[in-house]
Amino acid sequence: MTENEALLLATRLYVRMRANGGRVIDAVWMTQNAEYAREVLRLAYAHADGEVQRLAARFEELMFGAAAPRAAAPVAPRPAPAPGLAVPNKYVGVLR
Repeated sequence: MTENEALLLATRLYVRMRANGGRVIDAVWMTQNAEYAREVLRLAYAHADGEVQRLAARFEELMFGAAAPRAAAPVAPRPAPAPGLAVPNKYVGVLR
């Protein structure tokens, strides 16, 4: 594993997790600390985006050797807000 390859994958994982779930990770620390990397990988495998899961598998293979095959995590649908109730934050889900 070269450090550049690991940082490249960690950065791509950061971008996808930030864009598709609002999760912010430290890509540099992920390449330097195995315990932190394993926790981020656990979160990535639970992510609904298949690209995040694919990047996580590639990073795990690069950092720790062959990745164990994993089943896709089931995606639970979000409940719709009850009609007539105000949304607690008007900026959630929209661009400002």
